[in-house]
Amino acid sequence: MGKIINKCFISALLSAIMFTLISCDKYLNVSPKGVQLLTTVTDYDQWLNARDLEISIAREINYLADNIDNPNITNPQISSIDRAYTWQSQLSEDVNDMPYIWSYHYKCIYCYNTVLEGIDDAVGSDQEKKSLKAEALLGRAFEYLYLVNLYGKQYNSSTANEDLAIPFVTSNDLMSSIPDRSTVQQIYDHIITDITAAISDLPQDNNNNRFRGSVSAAYGVLARTYLYMGKFVKAAENANLALDNGPNEVLDYSTMTDSRDIPNLPTRPDAIYARLSVSYLVRETPALTFLRSFDQTDLRLQFYYKNLQDYSFTTRGQVQYWSYGAKIGNAHANWGISVAEMRLIIAEAAARANDLPEAIRQLDLVRKCRFKAADYFKYDPANPVQEEVLQKVLQERTLEFPFCGMRWFDMRRLDAEGRMPEVNRYDGSGNVIATLPAHSNKYTLQIPLQVMYFHSDWPQNSWDE
Repeated sequence: MGKIINKCFISALLSAIMFTLISCDKYLNVSPKGVQLLTTVTDYDQWLNARDLEISIAREINYLADNIDNPNITNPQISSIDRAYTWQSQLSEDVNDMPYIWSYHYKCIYCYNTVLEGIDDAVGSDQEKKSLKAEALLGRAFEYLYLVNLYGKQYNSSTANEDLAIPFVTSNDLMSSIPDRSTVQQIYDHIITDITAAISDLPQDNNNNRFRGSVSAAYGVLARTYLYMGKFVKAAENANLALDNGPNEVLDYSTMTDSRDIPNLPTRPDAIYARLSVSYLVRETPALTFLRSFDQTDLRLQFYYKNLQDYSFTTRGQVQYWSYGAKIGNAHANWGISVAEMRLIIAEAAARANDLPEAIRQLDLVRKCRFKAADYFKYDPANPVQEEVLQKVLQERTLEFPFCGMRWFDMRRLDAEGRMPEVNRYDGSGNVIATLPAHSNKYTLQIPLQVMYFHSDWPQNSWDE
């Protein structure tokens, strides 16, 4: 076991408590330590509605990816955004700072552990307790899936039992010991075991609040989990189960005028398990090469990108991506699980199995909803080639989920397959200021120094100098 929980963890977890209390009026002004805050299943249900549990994913993850630009970057790089963009070993060098990314997920894990540790003693029916416990298991697994793919190496069945990841914390006691770093395999085993155990007790649907758990959401998170593990058959199986048990229609932009027609995320019909960024209102600068990969009639350009002008995309920083829609409304991009993601997981699995008709069919179910009918041309090559179809599916993932924390994870798994070229970063004058080589150690983030300061016995992840 590791040392007694350090001040970094305490700060993160106390922040989690206070944000949670603020989100539930009935708990305002109640001291979180030494007072029993949660006594009934209704209390725990409100706890799971906390805003903090909806926004655990850090914007900095976008800046690790190859589809983003930062032409106004400072030198030296000081902000966490600039440091992520240039793949610095640490997002902050201040030991008193919060550990970016790391703390957001562990705050949520604390909240889920609070449910798991206390729900059995709450006043309420056994079925209500089982349901809330199942939601907490799913939510915690979702957070650990991010952590293991940020601070552990890309899953490799040959080395996963030795590759270190992150501590698997199951207690909500601020004074308990922190476990040592688990292996990548152990974390994945925990994720799969917990979700599988949760499925039978989860609500059948989350139609009233897509941020909450459901049977479909569980299968969706499992589908993403198996995709990241490279277990494509199981990924497709679970993606199909997600669609069979919940939403199964891709949101159709072709029937909409602009982004203001996109339904609100908490009840959006294609959202299987909704999440947002910690930053919430995200504006990013896309890389020019990424913008040029769009068909100019693609409605995703019109719905989420500003200042498109003549679509030539020749000036860095001119076009901006707005996560809440180019025409401001409720179009917040879902950083969680969606129907489109499940379709593209099935398509990728089919392409990798050389079932090209199925891959093309699933791809079409997504793409036809992203163009006006008059502008749409189905991708349907006369003599399809496996690698070409696979690349088309992978490209569609990038277009569909550009700045919602997913591209970095695709880069990691593609790099492990030898499919990622070197990536360069440029300053405002076009000079190369950072490089991410193929198979770089930088594809696995270092444990934040704010955490390592109190756990100097933990091995640190390797880094390229």
